[in-house]
Amino acid sequence: MTTPDPRPPHDAPGPPEPGAGSRVARSRRYWRFWRRHRTLFWTLHSGWALLTGIGVLLLARERYGFVPWVVAFLALTWALTLYLGSRATREGPEEEPGAGPPGAAEEVTSYLTRGLYQETLFFLLPFYGYSTVVRSPNVLFMVLLSGLALFACLDLVFDRWLRTRPVFGLVFFATVAYAATNLVLPMLVGLPPSVATVVAACIAVASAVPLAVRGSEHRPGERIRLVLAAAVILGVAIGLPGLVPPVPLRLEEAAFATGIERETLELRGALARQADASEVQGVLVVRARVFAPSAVPTQVWLDWKRDGQTIRTSREIDITAHDLGFRVWDSWRPEDGTVPPGRYEVVLRTPGHRIFGIVDLWLEAP
Repeated sequence: MTTPDPRPPHDAPGPPEPGAGSRVARSRRYWRFWRRHRTLFWTLHSGWALLTGIGVLLLARERYGFVPWVVAFLALTWALTLYLGSRATREGPEEEPGAGPPGAAEEVTSYLTRGLYQETLFFLLPFYGYSTVVRSPNVLFMVLLSGLALFACLDLVFDRWLRTRPVFGLVFFATVAYAATNLVLPMLVGLPPSVATVVAACIAVASAVPLAVRGSEHRPGERIRLVLAAAVILGVAIGLPGLVPPVPLRLEEAAFATGIERETLELRGALARQADASEVQGVLVVRARVFAPSAVPTQVWLDWKRDGQTIRTSREIDITAHDLGFRVWDSWRPEDGTVPPGRYEVVLRTPGHRIFGIVDLWLEAP
């Protein structure tokens, strides 16, 4: 009597595969197609991202009313990215950084993160551009924002850096959050730009750390670098405020003259930017109009220079800039009563030695 072998023969059919038209089969086909053409898709998307970014940049001009909404959407994206990122970490395969393309959850998370953060950067560029002065240190922050906005359009490289370089992720997230918060705080809360800079830096680093830490869960050494990077960001933002334009303040217009009506602030003897020194009789006056989209209290002072040498620094003037423009003025009277020819430069500053305007005048010898 033979006992039947309980093991199935080698050619016995296994569990039935999902039907060709089932949802699981379609999902597998779509995913295989995506993995095969992923590079081509993201390359084409990079061009589209740049075009939409330029469109956002053009549409954002002077639309200060949208700034609070952008910050609200940024906060929503932060929460959504943190949630999806934690799910991708729990459910996705554990692999070494750079081992291959990300999974579906990571792709979706990365797309949402890059998309809104990138558009936010392009939206913020005009507002920082209004307050940036080319011949000042704050042009560096404008270069940083512009560089990150353009780099975010390079989907494949940017996505890999966000997934595999937590320190870069911290710098990117913190920069976007800082730029948005630093702009909106004076507008909504009425904080002076000098105070808003400190508050925005703390909020930016606190919000960026959780997003950046997601990529360093299996690399303890990366945590130390994240702490150091966060300290550097705070130190630069708080200790070197002159590197950041004093948004939303901006110089709207400025003019030189030979006199001014103190009651109406109307100029007498307005001068062209290139004038004859003989037109000036003993005193040189400058008047500037400072703009802000809402009431923003701050202090302003003016530094006078002639041929690169400081000749006068005005007192600090307490102002409340607004959308109609706040006019400030100052005058310089040389001790000998004669205004000599030369290249004159008046620099408008706020606390923290933050420059938001430079006005030039060339006086030629008669």
